[in-house]
Amino acid sequence: MCWEESCGNQHRGCPHFVVLYYSGEKWDCGSPTCGLSAAHAHSNSRSCSCPRTYHERRRVLNLIQEPCDACKEAALAARVRRR
Repeated sequence: MCWEESCGNQHRGCPHFVVLYYSGEKWDCGSPTCGLSAAHAHSNSRSCSCPRTYHERRRVLNLIQEPCDACKEAALAARVRRR
């Protein structure tokens, strides 16, 4: 599969990587079975079942020691429900 670079924040308080933006950098895998590759074997076929999704190549811009906002909200909701 081909690759696309995403830039974002890595949170160490939880295992999440939060994407801020996509840089536009893309790498071709050169595989004939990848629908996004320039070497795609049957690019003219309408019934092609080759995968057309990019793998994410992550670039960490900030290493944050706290959990992400979604995990903070989930933890707060869990505490509120317990009461």
